[in-house]
Amino acid sequence: MLREILIFVMLLPVGAFAQSAPADPMTLQTRDAHQDLAIIADPYLRADRYKKETFGKDSFYNAGIIAIDVYFKNDNNAPIRLNGDTIELIISQPDHDRQRLGPLSPEEVADRTLLKAESNIRQHRPFPFPGTGSGSGHSKDWVQMTTALHAVALGTDVLPPHATIHGFLFFDLNHQFDAIHNSHLYIPDLAFMTDKKALFFFEIDLADSPRR
Repeated sequence: MLREILIFVMLLPVGAFAQSAPADPMTLQTRDAHQDLAIIADPYLRADRYKKETFGKDSFYNAGIIAIDVYFKNDNNAPIRLNGDTIELIISQPDHDRQRLGPLSPEEVADRTLLKAESNIRQHRPFPFPGTGSGSGHSKDWVQMTTALHAVALGTDVLPPHATIHGFLFFDLNHQFDAIHNSHLYIPDLAFMTDKKALFFFEIDLADSPRR
């Protein structure tokens, strides 16, 4: 039986494995790079990417919220300070007013997913995201969800030299996930920590985001 399985595997086309293998995020075209810093964005556009072991058992995707995995590859000799308060998702859909969305904290994601809370989705959020605290007044599911999201969220404002870090940003798209293809991730405020010299802003066009 084992011999038959091995023969079957050997006869499979190479592409059968490539299609199921995860893409290397460092090869994505949704990026901006200059001054020896590359920023790559990988929006999660399909429900099946929201794995329970990564985000917890309650899928905020069903509440209309999207996760964007953002990679920072710093090839400089100096660390870079990131001001996450200024990060925005800028949506420019045809025949619609431009929208500027600030990222949601894990607590806000849990609120909108589990409590159906309403708040201003254009409001800037504290960064790095605050801790979960004691969880007083919240359900067990809420506490578990915020804990899981804090573990994967972008929670640092320092990009170490010659290192790559990544983490998720969360945005409320109100179920309009296709709007991501008319969007830019805008990261305007970074500076070298050694001499305080500012970097030019980064603007990542998400039009070519893989539909996966």
